[in-house]
Amino acid sequence: MTWHNQDPLNLSKEEWINLLQDEKVFNKIGLEMVFFVYKQPNYQSNATEIGEALGGVSQQQVTAWNRSIAKKIYQKLQKEPPFNSRGGKRYWNVLFDGAVERELDDKGNFIWKLRPSLISALKRLGTSDNKTAKIES
Repeated sequence: MTWHNQDPLNLSKEEWINLLQDEKVFNKIGLEMVFFVYKQPNYQSNATEIGEALGGVSQQQVTAWNRSIAKKIYQKLQKEPPFNSRGGKRYWNVLFDGAVERELDDKGNFIWKLRPSLISALKRLGTSDNKTAKIES
């Protein structure tokens, strides 16, 4: 079963904006993570680069943050996540997508691409000095 280009929640730009502004879903580090990827070429990065940009944390920590945000989104929307090939719940691709072939960058790291509707929401949001999201006027 493939998950590439399958958006499990099909959230609109407005829904993403509401989620991004909900501190119970996106805390400061969560916002920093998505804004970092948003600022990268083609709105994509990998967990290692994200971790380095966010203070040198491990890719495992970045993956844990991503899963935590996804779980909070599913809980807030009262929806069940899809299952992965092993029968567990698949969370990682709520914010991001990747290629079926496990598209890798030039360093061999799996590429995380922001969802198009999330990119649209981030275009409408800005960051203040303390890295919290706000709607631009």
